Amino acid sequence: MKKPPSAPRPSAVAVADPDLPERARKLLRAAESRPGQYLGEPVRPLWAAAPVLVRGGAGTAGAAFLSWLSGNFRVPEPAHGSGDLTALIDVNLRSFVDLLHSGLSVAWPLAAGTVVLLASTRAAEAVSFNGKLGELRAARKQYVQPAELVDDARTLLARTQQAKKTVLTSTVHRKGMIDRQRNELSLPIQEWEVAEALREYSRLVKREPTAPKSTKVTELLDTRRRALQLSLAGIERRVSALEAYAEQVTEADERYAELRQIQQLADGSNDVLELLARTARDDLAVAEIEGMTGEAAAVSASFTAALESAKEAAVIALPARKTA
Repeated sequence: MKKPPSAPRPSAVAVADPDLPERARKLLRAAESRPGQYLGEPVRPLWAAAPVLVRGGAGTAGAAFLSWLSGNFRVPEPAHGSGDLTALIDVNLRSFVDLLHSGLSVAWPLAAGTVVLLASTRAAEAVSFNGKLGELRAARKQYVQPAELVDDARTLLARTQQAKKTVLTSTVHRKGMIDRQRNELSLPIQEWEVAEALREYSRLVKREPTAPKSTKVTELLDTRRRALQLSLAGIERRVSALEAYAEQVTEADERYAELRQIQQLADGSNDVLELLARTARDDLAVAEIEGMTGEAAAVSASFTAALESAKEAAVIALPARKTA
């Protein structure tokens, strides 16, 4: 017989510090969905406005110069004895120059104002962009992505998140049969502290030289790796405690489901007894049905024990935090 395919191992997802403000979370999500929009270095506002000032300023200056030139342009009086055609040309030319001057006198101040407005907008956008970059860099310190972790660290984070999910989606948690408030407060903190420690572990691992140049370097590298493995083992003990808590919660869930089914059967035992009373009057059958009540009591005791075990595991996995 072929073995059924094993369930895919859960993969790690990004973790945010529970204290990270919602504004920073939205900025991180925006950066993940549109990474190209938040790349680059801070921009000086003046440099951002410079292209508009240069191009727009040149155009405005040209319009202002033409306005001055047209205002000082004088059409010479027609010479004595010139024909009507020359006089007509002079009149039309004077009208054109006056019209040009009037238009430019209005246009160049508007152009100057537009240039100032556009330059101010570019500068404000640069200031806003620089602010978002600063917020994003600060927020990323409180945000761990799986890509930042080495393989063994990523596996531990996935195990942590699976244990957290198991507890928070359990029936006994949702119904408040275990400390629901403590779970919802402490489990995200535990997840963040594990993720933060794993990121630091991964950072140190990645800094190791890949090709030691001497025996001395190899010896120092071995010592360093032993220290890192001890650190990772400490993190793994915390993860194992969370997994043990999740297993106890799962056991309590199973016992609760079993108890509910037996209670449903026990609740219908009176109807079964009445049916038996109307038919066979079989004392043995009656005793068997009545035994359901005792079975329910036994399963109830088993559920209570499982629930207590889960609560004891919570004390180990979710230690109380000291307050200042």
